[in-house]
Amino acid sequence: MAPQDHAVQRASVAGLFRIGIGCMALTGLYGRIAASDARDVLAKAIDLGFRLFDTAPLYANGQNEALIGDVIGSTAGTTVATKFGLVETKNGKLLRDSRPESIRASVEASLARLRRERIDLLIQHRPDPAVNDQEVAGAVQELIDAGKVAAFGLSGTSIDRIKPMSERCYVTVVQNELSVLSDPDTWSAPQKIGDMGAFFMAYAPIARGLLSPNSAKTKRDAEDYRSQIEAFKNPDQSVSEILRTCLKDIASAYGVSVTALVLAWIKTRGANVVPIPGPRRPEHLSDFVDAANLEVNTAHISIIEEIASSQSDG
Repeated sequence: MAPQDHAVQRASVAGLFRIGIGCMALTGLYGRIAASDARDVLAKAIDLGFRLFDTAPLYANGQNEALIGDVIGSTAGTTVATKFGLVETKNGKLLRDSRPESIRASVEASLARLRRERIDLLIQHRPDPAVNDQEVAGAVQELIDAGKVAAFGLSGTSIDRIKPMSERCYVTVVQNELSVLSDPDTWSAPQKIGDMGAFFMAYAPIARGLLSPNSAKTKRDAEDYRSQIEAFKNPDQSVSEILRTCLKDIASAYGVSVTALVLAWIKTRGANVVPIPGPRRPEHLSDFVDAANLEVNTAHISIIEEIASSQSDG
């Protein structure tokens, strides 16, 4: 695929809205969720016009992919991103494995669960220090040549891997964490990645829920892995009151929720940026629609970033 073709793909990959759907939380990682509720979220997302869905074999040991396969399957116009290279062992530890034979086996299993003939975006879940990047890129390029994969991406990665790997297999997407609470030094990463010809999928754009106005009041069950994260032990202290007030006031001025505002802020990082928040209930999707339609003015962007930077410095 030529670079100009990737520019077209970046513009259209998310469908009607420049926001994708992160599916990780639909199979329990953020706590118990009924299968019917998860299916309703996906069905409503499709009905509303969302077209980009992100999953991985790691999520619930393939059950997340199977859910997407059951509800979305090969629905025309949808883009499904899945991953390889990160698996959970029997004792609960995460193992990085990007050996070519493991990549091929992962892709075949994903295709079966997703009920698709081709994976739209295949993303290396995390770098594997035991396997040379060129070997990884070569294995994915072979899958692209075989028609099993359409495009290649990287997740949880440093920018300096993009160009060398693109010489062997064009890197279409980089998926890294980004939110108002991220280190301000990372806020310019999407633009740098865009300059290399890739689009940027921002995961955890609501800081895994920390930026939600109700984060401090939400009671999390033992199955919610966020209970193990330090920031969630005292969520009311992990986001300064001045930042919460700032976000609330600005969101109110636009007539949207704080969730919609922080997602819209993500879009201001560059025309190549697609946030992928993770809904758990159908009503969450209305915030995503608001975010997709919201343009935050430069004055408000400056205020948000000045206060968020101050929190980071503190």
